[in-house]
Amino acid sequence: MSAPDSPEPARLDAHPVSLTAPGLLRRLASGFYDALIMLAICILATFLIVSFAHNTGFDSFYVHRPGVKLIYQLGLLTLGYAFFGGFWTHGGQTVGMRTWKFRVICGDGAALGWYRALIRYLSMLIPWLLLVLGLEFLINARGQPGLGVSGIVALTSFVLAIAGFIWPGFDARRLAWHDRLSGTRVVLLPKISRPGRA
Repeated sequence: MSAPDSPEPARLDAHPVSLTAPGLLRRLASGFYDALIMLAICILATFLIVSFAHNTGFDSFYVHRPGVKLIYQLGLLTLGYAFFGGFWTHGGQTVGMRTWKFRVICGDGAALGWYRALIRYLSMLIPWLLLVLGLEFLINARGQPGLGVSGIVALTSFVLAIAGFIWPGFDARRLAWHDRLSGTRVVLLPKISRPGRA
């Protein structure tokens, strides 16, 4: 008796190329929803960490405990991966995607696994990291005469971050950077026709 074949990943459609991708504004609105939820999760996690600071400020908590800042930041990144990866691998929709009626699938129409979700999550962070980098250099550029190196790096980082956020609006297939890097795409869900009232 032969062992049963492993089940194939669930597919949204036999012909994923024919599916429509959502527009830029819909994607941005969905991302804003999810960013608010993720911000709330990070704030809650931060309050839990600060509760161990024994009446010291968060900065001094870092200073007196080498490595805590790195562990804290890695912890927040892991929470983000658990949030996004969990939704992407179980139904293909975050809260924002569910609200705006689209989902993420692999390029061949299959559901995402955890590894592909990790690649998508890490590459999705690129514009956000560029934004943070730009803010860091902008703070360093304060008080300096002229634009300076810090100002140029800040401006470049901001331009690249904005390009990352709005890229799907100009891409021929409406793919974001993280879609291209992870081999995924987002597709609008088909409208469900409701039967007329009797």
